[in-house]
Amino acid sequence: MKTNFTKIISILLPLGLLITSCNKLLEVTPKYIYTTEQIYANDQLADSVVLALYGKFANMQTNLSLTTGFSSDEIKPGINSFNPGYTFMYSYNLNPFSGPTNDFWSECYTVIGITNTMIEGAGQSTGMSQTGKDEVLGQAKFMRALNYYFLVNLYGDVPLVLSSNYQEERLKPRTGVSTIYAQIIKDLEDASLLLADDYRDQRVRANKWAALALLSRVYLFTKDWSKAEAAASQVIGENKRYTLGKLDGPDGTEAMDIFVKNNPEQILQLWNSLGASIGAVSMGEYASFAVTEDAQGLLQAFEPNDKRKNNYIKFEETTASYQINKYRSTGEDTTPNNEYTSVLRLSEQYLNRAEARLELGLPTAIDDVNILRKRAGLTNLSSGLSKAQALKAIVQERRVELCFEWADRWFTLKRLGLADAVMSKAKPNTWRSFAQLYPVPTTEIQNNRKLTQNPGYTN
Repeated sequence: MKTNFTKIISILLPLGLLITSCNKLLEVTPKYIYTTEQIYANDQLADSVVLALYGKFANMQTNLSLTTGFSSDEIKPGINSFNPGYTFMYSYNLNPFSGPTNDFWSECYTVIGITNTMIEGAGQSTGMSQTGKDEVLGQAKFMRALNYYFLVNLYGDVPLVLSSNYQEERLKPRTGVSTIYAQIIKDLEDASLLLADDYRDQRVRANKWAALALLSRVYLFTKDWSKAEAAASQVIGENKRYTLGKLDGPDGTEAMDIFVKNNPEQILQLWNSLGASIGAVSMGEYASFAVTEDAQGLLQAFEPNDKRKNNYIKFEETTASYQINKYRSTGEDTTPNNEYTSVLRLSEQYLNRAEARLELGLPTAIDDVNILRKRAGLTNLSSGLSKAQALKAIVQERRVELCFEWADRWFTLKRLGLADAVMSKAKPNTWRSFAQLYPVPTTEIQNNRKLTQNPGYTN
C-alpha cells in the first residue's frame, strides 16, 4: 500500500504491457508519463490500462497458485529446492519481517490500487464511449474483487481501499471479513452487468460469465446457497460457450487438453508469451516442489483408475519423487505456446453448484459430482448418500480436481472448518491453528500504525 498507483498506470500504459518470458513487465523509460485525462481520453488508450492490469496480476500467479500448497496437504519442498521460505511455509514457521507470504499483501494491493484509478479515470472520462467505459469499469471491478478474495482468505481482516487517494487510504485500519465480502459481491455483481458476454478473441480477460463464476465461489464463503447455485447454473447453462475438456483417452494416446489456451472448459486464463506459466517451475529435476505422497497426502487421495492422477501428477526419476504434471508448458524454445494459466474453469462450477444444492437439500447435488467423476473414468456415487457423506465426497472431488489451482484446497479447508482436523493429521508435529492466517508484513504495520498483527505472530 506504499505505491503511487497513478504513476504505475502512467508508466505501464505506453507499451500496452509487453511481458517477458517470465511474465514480468518490461521497464519503460520515464518519458512516458501521462495525466489521468490523457490516459482515459479514448477507448484505445484506456484499454491499454486493462492490459497492464492483467499483466501486473500475472506476476503473482505462480507464487499464489503453488506456494500456498505448502500450507495445505498438497505439496512439500523438493529435494533440490534452495528456497528456505518454502520450508518455512511448509512447517508454519513464518515471520512477518521477511516471510515468503509478504509479497501477497503488496502485490494484491498494488493491483487494487490500479483498479481504483481505473474506476475513477473511466468514470470521469469525457472522451470514452459508454461501451469502452463499461469494459474498463467491469474489468477493474472484477479484478478488485478477485484480489480482495485472496487478501481476505490469506490475512483475514484487511484494509478496504476504494480510492486512489494514497494519502488518505494508506492509514486505514483493518476492515472486518464480512464487510470485505460484501464489497467483493457488489463489485462482481456490477462486473457481471458491465462486461460483455463474449470474448474479444482469446479467453484472457474477464467477461460476464467469469464474474458469475467467481460469484458462485464467493457465495459459498458467505453461505448464500441459493445465489451460489443460481450463479453456477447460469455459467453451466452457457453450454455453447463452455464444455468440459478431456483427460487422456481410454488408450492413453490422446493428450489432455483442459489447460490448452482457449479450451472451452476455460472461463478465464492468463496469457503468457512463451507458454511459460506454472509448468516452468513445477517440472523436471530442479523443480522446487514435490507432491505429498504419505497416507494423508495428495498422491494417495486419488482413487484407483482416476485419470486425473497420471494427468496431474508424475513420477520424476531424477528426484525419486512425484511432481506436478498438470501444466505442461515449460517456456523452453522447443515448447509450443499452447498453454495458458487457468484462473477459472467450468469444472469448478459443477463443484460449487453441487455444494450449494446439497445445502439447499436438492437431490441433484451428487449428479454434478458424477459428471466430473465420469470424465475421470470413475463410477458414479450413489444418490442415496447422507448429507455428511455427500459433503465429504464433494470436498474429495474438489481436492483432486482443483489441486494446485489458486490455493483452492487451502481455502476450502478453512472455509469448511476442516483445517485443524485435516492438517493436524497431515503434519502432526508442525501444525499450528493460528497459521490459517498469514502474518501481516511488519513493514506494513510500521508504515500504518492502525494495522494490527494476526494472532500467533510477533512483529
